[in-house]
Amino acid sequence: MQVSAYSIRYVERAAQRKAALAGPQRASLETLEKQLSLNPFGPPAISNRDNSWSAAFTGGFITYVVSNRHVVINVIDLVAL
Repeated sequence: MQVSAYSIRYVERAAQRKAALAGPQRASLETLEKQLSLNPFGPPAISNRDNSWSAAFTGGFITYVVSNRHVVINVIDLVAL
């Protein structure tokens, strides 16, 4: 059975922050996106106990919610450290 990969969408503010990331941070985030698209609930994801999840990348983290029905990860925040 083929499992569908989740698509990833960013809300406007998170998308703006993603666009402003430096090269190494962006590369780390892209690696994280690939990992999460296959399993948004597995490591390195951490449940926030409010239906949202967080996952870190080098130099920051994202917070997201998952729609299993639509097979979509909606990134609601991106924080660069």
